Amino acid sequence: MPEVTHKPLTVNFTPGGIREMRGLVMHVQEGENSLHDRFSDPAVECSSHFWVAQSGEIEQYVSAHDRAWAQAAGNPSWLSVETSGFARRPLTAQQVASVARIYAWGMAQHGWPLASASTPLGRGFGIHSMGGRDWGGHACPGSLRSAQTGEILSAVREMYPR
Repeated sequence: MPEVTHKPLTVNFTPGGIREMRGLVMHVQEGENSLHDRFSDPAVECSSHFWVAQSGEIEQYVSAHDRAWAQAAGNPSWLSVETSGFARRPLTAQQVASVARIYAWGMAQHGWPLASASTPLGRGFGIHSMGGRDWGGHACPGSLRSAQTGEILSAVREMYPR
């Protein structure tokens, strides 16, 4: 993705592992600060395509053509974005704008629909918990951030009018 900070990983992803582009899945970090060092540790065995700071800064760790290890069975079909902060706190306005920017880029580059995805078989903008047990059985990104998907898609609509 252009105009983001590129910090490519050398471990914890599958080169060329994306089989299809269903959309983007939002996660919550449950912490703060860049995840590059964490995802660079081979023992961690996880990664994400993107990370968005509370300030709105975007880091990209894994190419959209490679499989990040973020949502288990969903990894071959979905790109992923970790959001800095905690599930009990909503996304900042800057994070909403940056996640929307990533999604608008994915619409232009990969044909994602301007839609919310509610199941792993859907297409659009989804959340980690929609995958249930097959995606790790997490409540991620939590109810507050999950409720912001409409706000994110509204911001995308402004950036990418059809």
